Amino acid sequence: MAIQTIVNDINFFNEFKNDIGFVSNLTDNTNNLAGTIMGNMLMTMDVDISWQVTYAPAGGFNWTLSIPGGFGTQLTIVSNDGYDFNNEGFSSGDIVDIGVNIGGTPFGAANNTVTFVNGNTMVVQLSSAFFLPTGVIGIAIAGKSWLTALNYKFGLIENNETFNTLSKVSGNDQGYYAGGIGADIGGGVRSTSFVDMIKLGSYNDWLTGSCRVKFVSNPTTYQQRFVIEHRFTVVPFYLEGQLFNLENLVLPTLYNGINTLKYVFNAGFRTVLSNPNTEKKFQIDNINGSVAWFNENFNGFQNDYNIKSVTYQEAGSLAAADGILAGSQSRITILVERLSTPFVAGDRFGAYISYLPTEAEYTDTVLSNLKENFIYDRAINNEGIASTTGDDFITLCEGNLVGSDLEIVIEMEYSILQKTFLANKIAAGDTKYLIGIEVGDNTLSSAASNKVMLLADVNNYDLSADIPDLMNFDKYDIFPHNKQIGVDAGFTDMNTWNEDGLVVDFDFYLDRNKDAVINDLIFKLVAHNPITGQLFELDTYTYNNIGSAIISGTIQQLNQSTTRNYNLAPADQFNDVTIETGVNVGGLQHYTGRFAQKITWQDWIQNTDVDTIFYDVTKPNSNLNDRASNYSFLNDYEIKLAVASNLSGTSDLGVSGVTDYLFLSPAITVNDYDEDQIPLVNVWSGVIETFHPDTLADLGGKVLTGIDTIMKTTWTNAGGPVLDISQVWAIHRIEETNQLGFNIDELSSINDYPVPNRLKPLSGETQLKIYLDSGNVITECLVDGSQITAGIGYNLSARINDDVVYVDSKPKLTSPDNTVKDTSGTIETKIEAP
Repeated sequence: MAIQTIVNDINFFNEFKNDIGFVSNLTDNTNNLAGTIMGNMLMTMDVDISWQVTYAPAGGFNWTLSIPGGFGTQLTIVSNDGYDFNNEGFSSGDIVDIGVNIGGTPFGAANNTVTFVNGNTMVVQLSSAFFLPTGVIGIAIAGKSWLTALNYKFGLIENNETFNTLSKVSGNDQGYYAGGIGADIGGGVRSTSFVDMIKLGSYNDWLTGSCRVKFVSNPTTYQQRFVIEHRFTVVPFYLEGQLFNLENLVLPTLYNGINTLKYVFNAGFRTVLSNPNTEKKFQIDNINGSVAWFNENFNGFQNDYNIKSVTYQEAGSLAAADGILAGSQSRITILVERLSTPFVAGDRFGAYISYLPTEAEYTDTVLSNLKENFIYDRAINNEGIASTTGDDFITLCEGNLVGSDLEIVIEMEYSILQKTFLANKIAAGDTKYLIGIEVGDNTLSSAASNKVMLLADVNNYDLSADIPDLMNFDKYDIFPHNKQIGVDAGFTDMNTWNEDGLVVDFDFYLDRNKDAVINDLIFKLVAHNPITGQLFELDTYTYNNIGSAIISGTIQQLNQSTTRNYNLAPADQFNDVTIETGVNVGGLQHYTGRFAQKITWQDWIQNTDVDTIFYDVTKPNSNLNDRASNYSFLNDYEIKLAVASNLSGTSDLGVSGVTDYLFLSPAITVNDYDEDQIPLVNVWSGVIETFHPDTLADLGGKVLTGIDTIMKTTWTNAGGPVLDISQVWAIHRIEETNQLGFNIDELSSINDYPVPNRLKPLSGETQLKIYLDSGNVITECLVDGSQITAGIGYNLSARINDDVVYVDSKPKLTSPDNTVKDTSGTIETKIEAP
């Protein structure tokens, strides 16, 4: 009988019928892959897995069963006529039930452990000792170990193609894996919650969706039921070399004639994720698909729809454009007709937009997935319904009846990084995109649908002209931790360290003589390459509702006061986000404000925007993360503060339009942990220790729950004993290990702290205590035990500054395991000219 797989149900859902998230019309689906290219699908499968052997041959039982000495707990089973127990699904560690038929009398042993399997031989540790029976005429062995892991590989291949799981886009293998499926939630009861699966391999170039799996039940003693869900996009819709096909509506070979795509997979359930020998594998490749290319219904069926017109405008000014505006907000209006009958109210439609990349851009990418490589987005809606958006750059999608036709309006705008990429591509030559429009009668079932993906346009991007000098900054002062706005002078650049906070005091103006109106205002922390112009973001903050601000007396009223929600004291300037409407001088309307920013340090947070020149597999997230010091003055990159803004205005020639502005500060030097100000390396060194508050017992870097912990840092100066600390200040910090934001608490020796705070002063102190001891500087505080959770890891760090040269040493300890957390792998020493 061996491994038995029963696929009880396999269904395919599509967004056109089942909505975004596949939450509607759940009884309306297909049993095969039936749809259109570019569309997003959900495959769900209900499967039962079991593995067992039953042997009772009519010609007489000739297997060998033996127990040393005839009595005991170790049973050896040898098949003498070709059975291979490995192929039957058995592996070491399996829990099995054994039933023996002795002349018609059954004899059983439950919950035994397989200790050895090799071909025709299996050794079983019996759950209890017994005498080996004689006269055996039959045996049954059934596995019952929990299957807790899955290795799942899939492919979208042509109906007549030999089974494989290679991406038709990149040629790389496609699959997911997961462990912890159906975990014990107590008393031998298994969890029935979904487990998100992880992609197999290093390449992301095939990835268009996600996969998850859950244990459901045991239909019988030896069956285990699971549900697998896989979300994916139907590809390929374009490959390099197929531009002629698109422009002339000539079907490529993969979709020509009766050729189409089907969904195939190979699923291997395991008892142990890391042990492929425990895998119970099955494969499905016999469910033919019916996938349509552009302008056809299913596989070669006739199309009832037609594109009548496509027009482009700049969304802000409604000025005509020749195509999608790569550097601005586009408005695309598409008129669709139905050939047999008019469109009716509520008809369904979808808009799909994709850049047409080169093969090198969509193959073997480890940081960007397929949708990112193709700069793909889609939005789906119904006629007459409020506008919807896409997942990325489609900001509006709506449709309305115009006579008997359907008019679809799309507004879209690429991100700054996408705009930069496309601008560079356009400068090098023709750069194209495609627009697909999906329409159909949504009263029809998925299986009988007349939906079709119409190729609305294949065209070159249009670069809109920018309008200069709509906006300029005339003050951008940076203040570090020990400087106060209104008291001290600010800086245009600075030396700082991971985790530090700063605040910017700014003044900018809009030129109202050019009708300048600001549509959005975004402050960023970026890594910028001044040679190539490339940049990637480390953190970003958008001022709310700038574009909808009231205009009074021709003046845009920008007045906001909020915070970054950092864990800082009330009214702390290093938490401020403000903007105020200032004076108008000669048509230049001024605005003032503050913006607080913490220097990002979280190397455990993946940042897929980081330039792959920094790729280093030995470092956290392969060195592509949010840790700012990784990119400071390395590989020509510099850390800067940036302001990104989109403005409407009128050029000197009287042409209205919108322009994206990007203002960059001078470079900020971000130093690494345990690294002093460049080039003064290792002036200070520090050791963080933790102690019991009553016994003063050394806790080895751990922190206590329920009672406070003394956190002490001993600072040693390489220049000799420290005699004066009048110009020295320091900070202690604590955060949960791998927290995903800026939830870090700090206690300063010079600034106030919030309440509650996980760090608090020693008894009798009001701030972080700082004092001299035998030529060393000591900083001390308490970790509030009432705010510490048992079982949670905490990072402790410390910062010192002598106010003459910024210096820092941050040994970083992770509680409770007391291991040094070196967030770089190695300390990076960087040199700059004095």
